[in-house]
Amino acid sequence: MKKFLWMVPAGLIVLLVVLFLSLNFIARVSVEIGAKKITGFPLKIGSVDVRLFSSKLDVRDLTLMNPPEYQEKMFVDMPELYIDYRLRSMLSGAPHINDMLINIKQLVIVKNGKGDSNAMKLKGVVSSGGGSSKYTIDKLRIHIGTVTLKDYSHPKPTEHNTPLDVDVTYPNITDSTDISRLVMLTVMSQVKLPDIGIKPDDLKKGLSNVTNQAGVVLKNTSDAVGGLFNNLKKSLPQSDNK
Repeated sequence: MKKFLWMVPAGLIVLLVVLFLSLNFIARVSVEIGAKKITGFPLKIGSVDVRLFSSKLDVRDLTLMNPPEYQEKMFVDMPELYIDYRLRSMLSGAPHINDMLINIKQLVIVKNGKGDSNAMKLKGVVSSGGGSSKYTIDKLRIHIGTVTLKDYSHPKPTEHNTPLDVDVTYPNITDSTDISRLVMLTVMSQVKLPDIGIKPDDLKKGLSNVTNQAGVVLKNTSDAVGGLFNNLKKSLPQSDNK
């Protein structure tokens, strides 16, 4: 009898461990599938931490990969994606997120031999992403470390790195805001880029519900984009500037 009583809690512990591992596996697969659906790009994940008795999701070492037509394999190096959510809202089908952190260590914008950039291939950036899911994010935090531009559209490829180390917080995000556009808008408000096939007006279309700081970003973007080509002209070979 004592042996049986000892086996009951042991069995519960094993069950909880299995459940915990299952949740992490399910969460990992869900994040990978969700990222592919939202961005159109494949995603690799290092680890996912789903806490059994907490409404927090911590995803580590994410790598958003480029389509095969680009020489560079990596698009985004993201050490962390953190989400603090309301469990009941997840079950209802209309997720309510209290806090989300998108920590981008490096964003690599690549132009291939045809002059097409990987950024313009992101779903929802140039044209509507077609998402129909309802969601709310009370606070969205975006950190961007370094922006790298690799241009293979010239006879001699060029590479430029711009360290930003910038943090921006956007409040009151809803399903009317495309997060991919918001990330690109944040980048374009901080660093001047050459022509990557994305216009400010394209980005603004998906940001109708962003308030406060987003309004400042939108204003800064118009100034930043005004000199898109000037930033790199001096560093390009003379033959490429003709």
